[in-house]
Amino acid sequence: MTKRVAKFCKRNVERTEAASVVDLLRKDFAEEVDVSIVDCFRRCLQCHVLPFCRIQLTTIEDGDAQVLAKRIMDQVRQG
Repeated sequence: MTKRVAKFCKRNVERTEAASVVDLLRKDFAEEVDVSIVDCFRRCLQCHVLPFCRIQLTTIEDGDAQVLAKRIMDQVRQG
């Protein structure tokens, strides 16, 4: 199975609960998903409001860190 990459915006990680999602994914799901923190997605209005990530061309967002982690893993497992 090829691992998928969940990309997080550096500024979003610094300003929202995305950091806890990154930690959770790295701790509990490292065998299924690689986490990458990139410089910027150019989504500045969204960046300060909700945690989000991108898997390929799909943006996944949620105001709750636990729900976001679950949604990311659902997307990863769909292949």
